Amino acid sequence: MGPLNSVAPFHRDLALAVLAVALLTAPLWAATLSLGEPVTEYDRVEVTTDGDGVAYADPDAVPPETPISESIECAGWGGDVRACSFEEHLLEVDSLPTSLYSTNPNSTSVPWTLTADYYDYVQLDDRLYEVAYETNASAQRSDGMYRVDITLEPADPDDVLRWESIDVDDADLPSVVADTARDGSGTSRDAVDVPESPIELEDGTYYRVYQERGERDPPTGERPLSAALTFVSPVVGLIVLVRLSRRVEISYVGAGENDDDTGDPSTENQP
Repeated sequence: MGPLNSVAPFHRDLALAVLAVALLTAPLWAATLSLGEPVTEYDRVEVTTDGDGVAYADPDAVPPETPISESIECAGWGGDVRACSFEEHLLEVDSLPTSLYSTNPNSTSVPWTLTADYYDYVQLDDRLYEVAYETNASAQRSDGMYRVDITLEPADPDDVLRWESIDVDDADLPSVVADTARDGSGTSRDAVDVPESPIELEDGTYYRVYQERGERDPPTGERPLSAALTFVSPVVGLIVLVRLSRRVEISYVGAGENDDDTGDPSTENQP
């Protein structure tokens, strides 16, 4: 019975010590879990091909100024007014000259360093176009080089939607965005960057995930729990720790004192 009586109090005191530490550090992990903080909501809307362009299946479901894709200008919202006005004018006049020249009269591209990477396609009057370049064989300089003009070429909406979409299993896609694309809605404690591109699901459908305006209150009871963990738990933990410290006894037996008590049996009863 002696060993059992000595081990049980030790385990009890150890458990109380662990509990005290957990209570004292409760404000830290309560803050880490963002308990009591508002949650950010996300929703989705399907993106489809509509005739010669791409469109939201339910345009009224998305917040204003939500583009279908960052690579498709003027689609899904009003777009940048300067870019859309310029592209509309370009579509009317068919082509416009640039200050670039090429030695190849059949060239249809320019060095990527000379183009801005802000959109690759534009949608005008519900029709999708690709931003294109062509060498004007009739505009040759005295040195033999040909002027490069800018123009718009009709683009296949199914191909563009597939090329400009992100796979739902992409490793860089935040998990809450992927879950929202699959399930229709999602929430997160902290706001994440939602890509401005459609997301392709396993069944070949496309959805644009967007962040809802405003934030939602946390679940019922979470704020009182957060307050208890932040203010009450440390006090309780301190009380437990103080009471536990009173139970600890420290004893020390010196080496010299031990020798005096036991003595040296080999020298006892010597004449």
